Amino acid sequence: MNAIKSTLFAAMLAGCIAAPATAHDCGGVCTTSFEVYLDVVASCEFTGSTDVAFGSHAVVPGQQLDAYGSLTVRCNVPAAYAISLDGGRHGSVTDRRMASDTGETIAYQLYSGPGGTSPCTAAAGTQWGDASGGCIYRGTYAGTPQDIEVHGRLTIDNPRAGSYSDTVTATITY
Repeated sequence: MNAIKSTLFAAMLAGCIAAPATAHDCGGVCTTSFEVYLDVVASCEFTGSTDVAFGSHAVVPGQQLDAYGSLTVRCNVPAAYAISLDGGRHGSVTDRRMASDTGETIAYQLYSGPGGTSPCTAAAGTQWGDASGGCIYRGTYAGTPQDIEVHGRLTIDNPRAGSYSDTVTATITY
């Protein structure tokens, strides 16, 4: 038992000796300080999406079609974020295209908000672009998941019958 007390006393004495110069005389009681901290890191993610589905149509050349989808965003803390969309698999941000199995294409545009009138930059109706240029949707997460509307619009020329599709990638930056 005395060996344990001697070891404990030696450890306490060593702690006092290793303390800063202002605390070298412990007087039987040694103190030290330590910090308590936490780094809160923001994290935002897409928790869901719905497709922009134009449906099946017997089209008339010059007919304009609109379709709506959405992206659902959730962050762990209040955070500002930006959402960019790429040009899809068959086009570019300024010339998006759906393609059929035979290689035929139909051009379409993507906008934020209903009717293509809600801006994601200062210019209302600007196509939703990628981070390298064009329109970027900006928002602030305030605690509940947010649904951001994606408005698709196309004008039919004279396409061949078939199924047309494209895959667009959305990226969130916070």
